[in-house]
Amino acid sequence: MSNDIRLVAIDLDDTLLRDDNTISAYTHEVLTKAQDAGYTVLIATGRMYQTAKPVGVRLGIGDIPMVLFSGGLIQRIESGEKVWEATIPEATAHKILGLAKEHNWYIQSYIDDVLYVHHETDFSHEYEEKTGATATYVGDQIYTQPGCPNKLLIIENPERLNGIQKELTAIMGDAVEIVRSKVNFLEINAPNTSKATAVDRMAQTLGLTAENVVAFGNSENDISMLRYASKGIAVANAEGPVKAVADEVCGSNSDDGVAHWIEEHLLSK
Repeated sequence: MSNDIRLVAIDLDDTLLRDDNTISAYTHEVLTKAQDAGYTVLIATGRMYQTAKPVGVRLGIGDIPMVLFSGGLIQRIESGEKVWEATIPEATAHKILGLAKEHNWYIQSYIDDVLYVHHETDFSHEYEEKTGATATYVGDQIYTQPGCPNKLLIIENPERLNGIQKELTAIMGDAVEIVRSKVNFLEINAPNTSKATAVDRMAQTLGLTAENVVAFGNSENDISMLRYASKGIAVANAEGPVKAVADEVCGSNSDDGVAHWIEEHLLSK
């Protein structure tokens, strides 16, 4: 089946990136070889453009589209050209932000590549340090910020987040997509969007189908594209439910698992 693979979709955090947010020289070399061999390498991340672009540039894979916000935006790495976009309607976003205010949830809003946060907290500092994002602190304005967000993100300890996820899902229904990108990250995205729908959109532009796709991931927001692809690969450090739906498990993000799989299964043929 690997002979049919033409598109390689890869999550960033805890999948392609090491724990210190770096990419090894070996992984860079393998991805370059894959492109030279005719494979299309596609980043598929929950990140915003501001924090995904530096990674894409470091990879040196050209001005190709990348999937952002877990499927809500497709944007070219270098030029920033938007290829496709779906946002959360403003009224829907304000309803969720109102709930966050009422229940004192820590929430971030992403509008036009600006990260809005109420005030500085340990959560915001850790997020900025981990992703390289620059937050804009706006106080209570966050709850009525004009515009349609690409994403809302609630950060909390995993146990409290379980309850928040259940409550939001019950209240919002199909009005938004709600998915975990880390055990302590709850993403709220535009309705009917996922990494799978975005990867499929990119595959179709290349004249490909799911049979031509291999996907790599580690977290709940990767499950859709792992199920979609003809080969869904979980890294060794992936969460249990992700491994459960994967066709295979490769090495961990710290051991260049994605690159080793690509070299062994796609470049040695």
